[in-house]
Amino acid sequence: MKQLITALLLYFAVIVSSHAAAWVKLNDQNTEKLMLDKQSVLQKDTLKRAWVKIEYKTPQNNPETIDKTYNSAKLLWFFDCPAQKVATAQVFQYLDNEMVYSAAIDAKSAEFIDPVPESHVDIAMRYVCKPEKPVVVAKPTKPEAEKTKPAPAKPEPAPEAAKTEKAEKAPEPPAKVATKPDVKASDDKHKTHWTYQGKTGPDNWGKLSPEFATCASGRNQSPVNIDATTHAALKPLKSIQKFAAKDIANNGHSVQVNFKEGNMLVLDSGAYQMKQVHFHSPSENTIHGKIFPLEAHFVHADSKGNLTVLAVMYTEGKANLGLAKLWGQMSKEVGEPVALKNRVTPSELIPENRSYYRYSGSLTTPPCTEGVRWLVMKNPMTASKEQIKALNDVIQHDNNRPLQALNGRIIVE
Repeated sequence: MKQLITALLLYFAVIVSSHAAAWVKLNDQNTEKLMLDKQSVLQKDTLKRAWVKIEYKTPQNNPETIDKTYNSAKLLWFFDCPAQKVATAQVFQYLDNEMVYSAAIDAKSAEFIDPVPESHVDIAMRYVCKPEKPVVVAKPTKPEAEKTKPAPAKPEPAPEAAKTEKAEKAPEPPAKVATKPDVKASDDKHKTHWTYQGKTGPDNWGKLSPEFATCASGRNQSPVNIDATTHAALKPLKSIQKFAAKDIANNGHSVQVNFKEGNMLVLDSGAYQMKQVHFHSPSENTIHGKIFPLEAHFVHADSKGNLTVLAVMYTEGKANLGLAKLWGQMSKEVGEPVALKNRVTPSELIPENRSYYRYSGSLTTPPCTEGVRWLVMKNPMTASKEQIKALNDVIQHDNNRPLQALNGRIIVE
């Protein structure tokens, strides 16, 4: 059996080195370079597979072969794109192009895991699982002679027939009319009543409307308790936080502050624009089981609508000057946004130390949409007891969703 496995590995090694590869660089850092053979990307049943190559600047140690080192590796990865999970089926390690280690397992027996954000498998998965662009089929063009051929003259209808035709042919409605059903559907969706207590509370959100089904069936829901974490080389946050808030509103579920354009967050080589911040009391996410009296969610979106939420915790202490200016115009009545009179920038509400935890989650309110990148700041801000109470007095109830199960997700720091 061992000889058979060795023979298979050598066979695959020949295939890896002999097929016409088309390597594309996915990531190049000071320590290693990640490449993927785009010619090897194939759909296999419900999975996608691809060969990747990692070149290391310094030799690496393999725990399986302590006496040997390697400086490059080729791996066959299988991707479950809908579930966002990855498994390794084959590994070949080389030292100066000489193979020093190999291992293989059948894809059906391999363990599929959630990739650590910004790891090699995470970067490769984003490349392999990206949606394919639809193929646009060009309409065939008519021959030039046919283009210039005059259309046959249409016989004029008899006077009576002309009257009938004119009466039956109703004018086409303007393009605007087509949007009315969409607007109505959107309005109906927003009319679905949900709360934080009782029959319309979090335990029943998934039953209130088909649009809210993910609140009950989702496997990557937020908020979570941040406890066991994995250390990773998270990049420092790059952001612009100098443009002032625009208006403030009490929407019945929270107090929301909307921002002017210009505040940006760079994440995963993409730009996310800050849209709004809203507040939860007590906190929704917890850190090592600790509940904070106040949590702010800064919601960002990229050009495709992908969301990133930057969460900031507040402890009871010194009054926050930014909150003081916002709370001065906070209304107890649910209503439309009111333009802010005072200048408030995001930097007044976010700690200077930008250390953070990261995990993949969801919106914490219906429809509980998943695929949201969560960045939870490690360092809290402070808010006075009076400021925390002022928010509670306006909302008149706790507005935090209960903690959700991790279901195997990894939290990195």
